[in-house]
Amino acid sequence: MQIVQEPLVRPRFVLLLSVQFLFGLGFSSFLLLPKYLTEVHAADATLIGRVMAAGPISAVLAIPVLAPCIDRVRRQYLLSASALVMLAASFGFTLLGPLEPMVYVLRALQGAAFTTFMSTGATLVAELAPPSRLGQALGLLGAANLATNAIGPGLAEPLADAWGWRPVFLLSAGCSCLAALGVWALAEPARAPRLPVAHARLFEPRSLALLYVSVVTGIAFGTVVTFYQPLALQLGMDKVGGLFIGYTLTALGVRVLFGAWLDRFRRQRLALSAATLYGLVVIATAGLQPGWLFPLGLLLGLAHGTLYPVLSALVLDGADFDLRGALLTYIGGSFNIGMVVSTLGFGALAVYIGYRGVFVLAGLLALTSVVCLARLREA
Repeated sequence: MQIVQEPLVRPRFVLLLSVQFLFGLGFSSFLLLPKYLTEVHAADATLIGRVMAAGPISAVLAIPVLAPCIDRVRRQYLLSASALVMLAASFGFTLLGPLEPMVYVLRALQGAAFTTFMSTGATLVAELAPPSRLGQALGLLGAANLATNAIGPGLAEPLADAWGWRPVFLLSAGCSCLAALGVWALAEPARAPRLPVAHARLFEPRSLALLYVSVVTGIAFGTVVTFYQPLALQLGMDKVGGLFIGYTLTALGVRVLFGAWLDRFRRQRLALSAATLYGLVVIATAGLQPGWLFPLGLLLGLAHGTLYPVLSALVLDGADFDLRGALLTYIGGSFNIGMVVSTLGFGALAVYIGYRGVFVLAGLLALTSVVCLARLREA
């Protein structure tokens, strides 16, 4: 008897991907924020790290609030609120004068909005997608966001060079506004109240191991995207968007062209391979030279494009249906904890050991995830 595979591409799924793309485009316009801080405000590594850390710190602080309610509140409320907060924060940057404490508030709003939008979207995908195609579905949601990692900086950099940074921030606000409007077309029904019992699963060895992998992956990713830009500027590179372009090409290739493969192979083996590559790429970034940004981006995209959706699917394997939203929120929160460590801690550390030194340290930490994944038990 031939098993008919359930279709993945449905109207609500396509609409969710479209809304994710718009929101991601607004957020990705700020991927060049380290360049803005360096050029406009002459910020050093410590200051850049502090400003960039405000986003993931607020994302982490949002987790205890978001996790208990994400499976009980109508998804479109959370998505719409996130897009509106992102709109307000982006517009706030257009009013920013000399670097002042308000920049931390604006960045914090962006961090909370991003983690809420991504976690809610991933939870909705987990409900819409057939279980046998969960890895592919989560990969496509990530692809909708990843595409903006190239498009956002690709639009923002020439726009900032020609007209200054204010139009860049207005572009972000406009995209966030469109995302907020598009969310209401999802027409999701009201949700029945459920007990917040997902916390107990955090203390299971398997869950703790996956959370650790997410933390060190966040450290690796945050270190690269935050500190490669000031290092590249020190080396005399005027254009720094090449890494994001290369990163997006391969990450999209994995998730769109080969997304179905994410569910055909053992997830543990895929995660092991991707985690190993991840650590090696971050270490290689320590040797950054002119002409390296694009190929390093290609390799980083291959590693991240494979690891993150597979890691999310591993978290959901064997999980109760009513706990999926909370578990995805925690895995996203642990990634943001890693981002905080990289941007805040490594920003201060770079003053003493340099940008190249923090890349080596972050890469070595990322490689420790291989041990956890190798010992991981099946759900």
